[in-house]
Amino acid sequence: MVRPASNRIDKYTAKIVGDVVKNRIDAQKDLMVAQFDPQCDQMVTEETQIAAYLDPLGISPMLKPFYMSFGRAVHALKRKHTDVTLYEEVCIKAVAWITRGLDPFHVATISQNIYSVDIWDCTA
Repeated sequence: MVRPASNRIDKYTAKIVGDVVKNRIDAQKDLMVAQFDPQCDQMVTEETQIAAYLDPLGISPMLKPFYMSFGRAVHALKRKHTDVTLYEEVCIKAVAWITRGLDPFHVATISQNIYSVDIWDCTA
């Protein structure tokens, strides 16, 4: 049976009431923080490693945030994918960042040394 649009609109309107959203977030907040905490620590470690790699090379400080952003993208992909899918997704991200001006050598080195994803053949 098809529900009328007015019923759908009423349900959506009730769902986005501030108190309802607040109650949902309050109920899940502790779990959300518990799941975020180890990921945050891991991201800080990875970003520190990226900075330690880039600093001695004399990479422009203006480019460092973009290499960090590439690293965060790889971190997120590693949480979702493995094996061939991970490789292909990281290659897509790498090509996107290389197109934006990052050095292919440094992108591939960061991917391999920090995230253990070998993308040398797709950055050449």
